[in-house]
Amino acid sequence: MNNWRQKYHIEPKSGWLNDPNGLCFFKGYYHVFYQYAYEPTGGNKYWAHLKSKDLINWEEAPIFLSPEYDYNKNGAYSGSAIIKDDIMHIFYTGNVKKDGDFDYIYEGRENNTVHVTSKDGINADSGKVVMYNKDYPEGLSCHVRDPKVFEYEGKYYMVIGARTMEDKGEVLVFESEDLDNWKHIRTFETMARIGYMWECPDLFEINGQWILMACPQGLEGGKYEFQNIYSCGYFIIEGDFRTNGFITEYKEADFGFDFYAPQTFVHDGRRLLLGWMGMPDASYTNPTIEYGYQHCMSVFRELDFANNTLYMKPVKEFEHLRKELFEYDEENTSYKVLDDKRAFDLELQNFGDRFEIEIFDTLKLDFDAGRGDLELSFIANGYGREKRFLRTKSIENLRLMIDASSVEIFVNDGKQVMSTRMYPSEYKEIKVSGNIRGMLYSLDI
Repeated sequence: MNNWRQKYHIEPKSGWLNDPNGLCFFKGYYHVFYQYAYEPTGGNKYWAHLKSKDLINWEEAPIFLSPEYDYNKNGAYSGSAIIKDDIMHIFYTGNVKKDGDFDYIYEGRENNTVHVTSKDGINADSGKVVMYNKDYPEGLSCHVRDPKVFEYEGKYYMVIGARTMEDKGEVLVFESEDLDNWKHIRTFETMARIGYMWECPDLFEINGQWILMACPQGLEGGKYEFQNIYSCGYFIIEGDFRTNGFITEYKEADFGFDFYAPQTFVHDGRRLLLGWMGMPDASYTNPTIEYGYQHCMSVFRELDFANNTLYMKPVKEFEHLRKELFEYDEENTSYKVLDDKRAFDLELQNFGDRFEIEIFDTLKLDFDAGRGDLELSFIANGYGREKRFLRTKSIENLRLMIDASSVEIFVNDGKQVMSTRMYPSEYKEIKVSGNIRGMLYSLDI
């Protein structure tokens, strides 16, 4: 029996899931497209498609993009959506590998920027290449991909991740007046080399501050920074992103094992984010392969910006699912899981310098203010996952979104986050020790 099926996270019924794509709200529905392969171990990429009225209950729609044309025959890679004049406009990278003895990094690959329109948000009406490799700036490798498009002050802008011939990551910025003719206006880069490729860029404004999110590949890691093979984070932009603005220090967005390729969009005044709970080329694995599928998405998160920091919190829709309540206090430090429950929302307030939390037979959180960190470690069943560390001397509150095979840990109102997959063999107990109080809700879904 497969106990690891998620209750409230997006995951495929079969096959492989990775990057979220084309996030938008269109014709009364939230739309999530994502990278999909029919085999659970991966393969040629399609765009799968889900839609929802409430960010909780998802309907499966037909495959939206397939690698069926000369300009995308080796994969419909990541991209984004923009709604204009009641038409959904999709931009993505059409991947082409030429036949021959190539490394497919510096030669032998086409990464075509493709524009697709859809009147109903279900079927692609038209598609054409708006930029080929020759249309990108000089000095780049063949790795130029993942267009994110948005509108600002009457014009359209696109950011694309790139790898230079000198193996330096950067983000290209393009401008357009009609969504088809694009002009390169500038490049975001750093003096010091921060990785060799910046994947899945996203450029947006929140509370008056412009942010550039990206996933730098090739960063040297330490105990507290760049612990994963690839990083995921953001730069704060000073000045006008179109002209002389520049990016400041890089900050990581998530300190867990499994979080990558996030994308954001705005609806009803909220900037919402969805990330892939996976990690490319990681040494650890996911045992759901034996059941014919692999990977899931994070919960949808609402973003805020304050104190020079990007905050992430689960969207409020999840609070509507709260059902049974268990209170942690001095008398009650262990919740015995009943009736095979798998989905929980745990909120804790911390009043001390030390605490521990154990989730089922699998995961442990250990905070020590004197040590100056929160340690996430696997008791068992990490499938190659061992420990991750979050540097912090003070934890005032925590929120844990617990599902059958994942935990997302939001620290200090979402100032810092740790996300990981987990694969318990038993779902019996959630224990808390320390001067800590809180509420555990089972989720009715």
